[in-house]
Amino acid sequence: MKSANKKLHELEKNVLPDSPNHTLVYVENEAEIELNKKANRIRQNINIDVVAVWHNDKLTFEEKQKETLKAYNSLDEKEKQIVSKDSEFCVRRLLDILIKHFEATFPYKSREPLLRVVWFFNEMDKLACAKYFEDSAWYHNRNEDDPDFDDFKWWENLDSNVKDRFPDGIFTKKSFEKTEKLYDELVSKFMREYCLVHPEKFERITKKAEQQ
Repeated sequence: MKSANKKLHELEKNVLPDSPNHTLVYVENEAEIELNKKANRIRQNINIDVVAVWHNDKLTFEEKQKETLKAYNSLDEKEKQIVSKDSEFCVRRLLDILIKHFEATFPYKSREPLLRVVWFFNEMDKLACAKYFEDSAWYHNRNEDDPDFDDFKWWENLDSNVKDRFPDGIFTKKSFEKTEKLYDELVSKFMREYCLVHPEKFERITKKAEQQ
């Protein structure tokens, strides 16, 4: 054991860095690789840098939305499908990594890892939108030189506007319950579709339930 620990110590000392390299997602499926290449070529051909648009404080929230929509609408339907599918796959890969990581620490077949990770991703998108909205208001709708300016009222108005956009709140119990409801609806839908294709299994499950 001492010998093994010594070898590990030497490895850490001479080879391993203090922290791991930047994480990259490696994809082996050739069709997915080709999809990503096509999507990136399409993104490069868009006449504006969408990320730069959203990081430009000179633009209001509404102007950023308008520029983004304009760039998206410059694509034809096939290009839109390619970019959207590539983005969807990117998010799915990240979801799968986190879900599988946490599934190992939860009871077998627990649905909590999936629900919580999906909820987290959805809420982070909402939170980012709310923060951009706050930034826009800060740079374009805040006049501290006005003698009547009321900082408390300004923040109250901002919170009210954010709540109007996201009535369920962000990272709230209500927003999680909405995720649970959507999950249950999707499961029910898939079960109905499965039973239509396999009526004999549905009948067997029904009889077993009646016996119990």
